[in-house]
This record gives sequence, C-alpha cells and structure tokens, in this order.
Amino acid sequence: MSRIKILSPGLQNQIAAGEVVERPASVVKELLENSLDAGAGSIQVYLETGGQSLIEVIDDGRGLTPEDLPLALTRHATSKITNMEELASILSFGFRGEALPSIASISKLTISSCPTGQNEGFYLKLIYGDPIDRGPVAMTPGTRVKVENLLANVPARLKFLKTRATESKKCVEAFIRHSLASLDADFELFSESRSLYRFFPGQSLLERLRMIWPALICESLKEFSWEQSEMSVHGLASLPESAQPRADRLLFYINNRPVNDRMLLSAVRQSYKGRLLSREYPQAIIFIDLPPHAVDVNVHPAKNEVRFRNEKEVFSLVTRALGSCLETNIYQAPFPESGPNNGEYTENAALNGSTYQTEEQENTFRRLKEKHSAFDFKRKAGHECRTFSRDMNAGTSISIRGLSYLGQVENSYLLFKKTDSTLLIVDQHAAHERVMLERIRNGFKNTVVKRLALPERLPVNPPELELLQSIWTDLKKMGFIMEISPEKILIISGTPDFMTPKEAMDSLIDILAGKKDNLDKMFIAIACKTAIKSGTSLTPDEAGGLMEKLLECKDKQFCPHGRPISRELGIRELEKMFKRK
Repeated sequence: MSRIKILSPGLQNQIAAGEVVERPASVVKELLENSLDAGAGSIQVYLETGGQSLIEVIDDGRGLTPEDLPLALTRHATSKITNMEELASILSFGFRGEALPSIASISKLTISSCPTGQNEGFYLKLIYGDPIDRGPVAMTPGTRVKVENLLANVPARLKFLKTRATESKKCVEAFIRHSLASLDADFELFSESRSLYRFFPGQSLLERLRMIWPALICESLKEFSWEQSEMSVHGLASLPESAQPRADRLLFYINNRPVNDRMLLSAVRQSYKGRLLSREYPQAIIFIDLPPHAVDVNVHPAKNEVRFRNEKEVFSLVTRALGSCLETNIYQAPFPESGPNNGEYTENAALNGSTYQTEEQENTFRRLKEKHSAFDFKRKAGHECRTFSRDMNAGTSISIRGLSYLGQVENSYLLFKKTDSTLLIVDQHAAHERVMLERIRNGFKNTVVKRLALPERLPVNPPELELLQSIWTDLKKMGFIMEISPEKILIISGTPDFMTPKEAMDSLIDILAGKKDNLDKMFIAIACKTAIKSGTSLTPDEAGGLMEKLLECKDKQFCPHGRPISRELGIRELEKMFKRK
C-alpha cells in the first residue's frame, strides 16, 4: 500500500491559502488586483473589524459569465496566460488562479458577477470552499466579492493576527498602494460603514499623496524621470530635509505592480548617501517600467517580490534618476565676469588689511594657513584673482559670487545675503568638512608628506596589527610613513601635510579602533578632525574664503555625515515666523 497520497482539494486550497493569504490585507490586495485586471474604472472596498468580519470589493470591470464563474474558483484556472511564452512576459497583476479558491477555503465567500452589456448577473456562495448556493442576481455590470469570517475555520492561524487597529491599518495601506498606481480609476474605502478615503479619477499623484501624507512632506516632494535603454523610471522624491527615522514612506512599483525589494531600497539609500544620517530615510514613490521579459514576477506566491534579469541596470536607473532630482544648488550664481570694480581680494589684504582683527582671529587664520587649509587664495600665474571682492566703501562688506557676507553667529554659523534678499545660514564646521573631504579625495594620489622631527610611537595589539596589515597600503597613500618594531610598536615618522601631528595621530587611533572600516570612512574621519570647529571665530576674509572653496565643491549641500551645510530663510519663512501669513 502506497504511503504517498494526493491531498484532498480542500486541504490543497488551505495550504495555498497559507502562502497567498497572510492576513486580511492580503485579501484586499488580491481582490483589488482582480478588479484592476478586469479593467475596472470604479472600485469600492468595505471593511469591518479590520477585515476579519467582512471584506467586500465591488467594481464595474468586465464581469464573468455564469459558465466562467465556477472556473474562477478552481485552482490553476486563469484567463490571463495560455502558454509558456506568456508566462515569461506577464502583463497582468495575477495569473496563478489560486487567490479566489484559497480565500474561499478559509472564509464564507459570495461572488456575484455580470458581464458587460448584460442586465442580469449570476452568483455563487461557498462556505470554507464548499458551494452551498448559486443562481441569478439583479446587478449592474461588474463583479462583487464578499468575504466574511476570514480564517474562522483555521484558529491556529487566526491567533497570529494582530489587533483590529493594526489589521485595519494594513488593509488601508494595501488599498492606498494600488490607488496611487491607477490614477485613472475611482477608488473609495469604507470602514465600519464610514468612508475613509475617496480618490477621484484624473487626480495627479501628488494630489492623492496630499490626502495620505503630511503637508510638509508633500511640499518637499520633487518630480523626477529618467530613461535608460528600454527602461524608464519616474515618481516623486523628498528633499533630504524632510527625512524620517522609518522607511514606511518608500513605495516601489514595477510596471505598476507594488513590490518590496531590498535592492531598490539600497539604490535609494545610495542616491541619498551623504545627504542623510545613517538612521534616516527619505520619502519617495518610484515607478519603474521594464520590458516584461526583464523581470520575473513569479518568484513569490503573493507576487510582492520580483527578480530582475539585470539588477545592476535597474540599480543604475534608480540612482541616476534620484541623483538628477537631488542635484540642486541653493547658492547664488557665479560672480559676473564684468561689473563695478569694488577692489580685488589678495592674500596680503587677508593678513594686513583688517586693522580691527583681534589677536585670536589672527592666530586662527595663521593656524589655518599653516595647515594649507581651505583658505588658500594664492594668485595663479596668468590668471586674475576674482574669487570674491571687498567693498572698500562699505568697510567690512565682502561679496562672494553675489553672496554678501553679513557676519557670524555664536562663532559657528555664517550669515550671507543672496541677491534676492534671501538669508543663507551656513554651518562653518559642516562646510569645512565638505571642503576638506573633497580636497583629501582629490589629492589622494599625490599626497604631500610632512616628516616629523620626533617620530610618534603607538603600541598595537594583535587585532590592531591585523587591521593595519589590511589597510597598510591605503594609509601609505594617504601620507603616513610607518614601520612596526619587533616589540609591536607602530612608529610614525610622517603624516599627511594637511593635518597637524596630533590630528593625524587621533585619526590613526580611530582607524585602529575599528571605527572606520573602509577608505572613504577614513577620509571622512580625517576631514572631521581637520575641519574648523564650531565656536571658532572667523574673520570676514576667512568666512569669505571658506564660502569660495565650498562653492567649488561638487556637493555643496551636505557634510560627509549627511547633515545639511546650509539653510535658507526667505520671505515666506519670515512671514510665517512673524505670523503675517
């Protein structure tokens, strides 16, 4: 007697239901996708007790005939694919033919449908997969699916559901995700007989987002689009200033199909790298359009995960699109080539032209000059020095490419006025960090080494010695001259020229402590160590020099740690502050 037996259809459907139906929100998702595949232009969703007592979806799509209705409740029966070629190029949301019979096996399900052009429909009623009633029904063209007492016959799974509020929230999220991808359809969601959301056909994506996301976030959203080969991407992404500590407002769609994908999340993180702190996330809704053969949607029973034929191309597509969206310059346009001669800035003016400078300010500037800091304005041979100018009639007024320097606040923030009278506030430490990081990166291959009169000695333990061996070449390229004595003492006889010996040793200690595990993080650590600190007094010339060097940087908006370098205060913000609006 054979020990292997074919499971009963009811048990097969319950096993399939365990893969397809995780919670009530899974049912909402499957039924919505069926409605959209049927070409529905209007969809209503009704929920009670978080979807456990009732989920009802009504649409005006292409209905089913009385002959097709029983087949829709049969496993592996579908109208969406017919051969292997179509299986490799899926254009619909669903095709497995498992959702309806799986849902019916764990609920009381009633499905009524009327084909387009008919004035009478047909219904089927099932309890836990067993048909109990059928017949004609008066209804308008479309389909109505009513699911009651979900999971009542499988209490082992029922106990894994969360609270009513949590399950209701998940159902709402499933409803919203599909409504954001089908802007030409009318969607309405009812919960406990109360209308929660209504999306009208023809609304823009931003208009629908305004109904579900906070106004401040929607104000920061920017449109983007990018095409590459046969692929394209478009959507909305927030500015880094509105980042939040969760990733729940990152929505991805592949050919209008809502998906969750770690690679896409990594692409977004890469795009915002250097603009956010490590635990911050932006808000974005991203639609990626690919040829059907370039993506496999049949890798997960619930179809919320996909596999790309070429992940690198998709990754590049997303990062380039978001990069184009985030490349903004809030600073003034370059200083004009011609204009009134307000007096050219020279290095001698920085050292001798300001009689009002305090001794502390002079010492600060000289210290920075000795370190070959960012404030290096030596005239290049054959070129005029026109980086910024001093208005001789205005005393201490300095203009840098159209930015007028106003002063320093708390020895930490530099104030500039733009030509449109907007106030620009610059964090001097963050700005100098960015300047130093770009200088370190640019000069990495041609570092100038500064020999130490007395070598520094640093004991190293076995783990530190192992780390040293793995990064020895990189440290030498940076400008460190080192050797290890037989007593396991690290002897440093040379350091990069842009660092003081103390800063070099502090950076090296951080690196050996394992805080920096790659070259870029080492660069960032060194940039932070060498940058001027908050609380350091700067002369107007020093402030102008810092701004001039910042404007030459490729990335002027964020420091290496992801903090903003500057902020704007325009008339709109000022009127809000003083309650004029």
